[in-house]
Amino acid sequence: MQDWQAFFFDFDGVLADSVEVKTRAFARLFEAHGPEIMAKVVDHHRRHSGVTRVDKFRHYYQEFLKQPLSDAGLAELCQRFACLVVDEVVAAPEISGAGDFLRDWAGKLPCFVVSATPEEEIRLIVQRRSWSAYFQEVCGAPKSKGENLKSLLTKHALTPARCLFFGDAESDYRAAQACGVPFLGILPDAAAPLLKAAPEVKWVRDFTEVAQLLHPPGKLMN
Repeated sequence: MQDWQAFFFDFDGVLADSVEVKTRAFARLFEAHGPEIMAKVVDHHRRHSGVTRVDKFRHYYQEFLKQPLSDAGLAELCQRFACLVVDEVVAAPEISGAGDFLRDWAGKLPCFVVSATPEEEIRLIVQRRSWSAYFQEVCGAPKSKGENLKSLLTKHALTPARCLFFGDAESDYRAAQACGVPFLGILPDAAAPLLKAAPEVKWVRDFTEVAQLLHPPGKLMN
């Protein structure tokens, strides 16, 4: 049995079923470069869901297109991407049980979002979904998930081993590992990319299953 001090959540694919929203946006932005490049972009995105869009755009231009990407070009891509995704992420269905879980637990212990989405954008999305009251802080890029997690642990005087990170990407798991925070995957099935990279990860499908593990309030049963 473990007494928890705080919960940390990635957002896309963990609280909101919005991963494919981002996939469609990357595909649209690169479709003019032909089906082969678009397929490479989509495949990379799906395998690296926790990496920031800035890093992905730079990677795609350097490795796939073999073209330079100026700061202005990068900013334009990021703006176009945001225009394609924000409304859809706000409207995306929640991962089963996520809303009830947040309502049940936000009043019992502090909850935080740690996302690779630009910070201003993820805060807007959380606000528009009427979830702001559930979180003490919502953190995003340009800081990495590891940097934000470490900062929150220090700022709120939290004991890492008494916190729990819910994520779906290797970047989530590695950030939690680096900070000594226990991790639980929220994954659709056993074919999820995270399990290919880290088969040792403990996981469940949604927060309905998480709620069954957490009993009594504040305890995770083995």
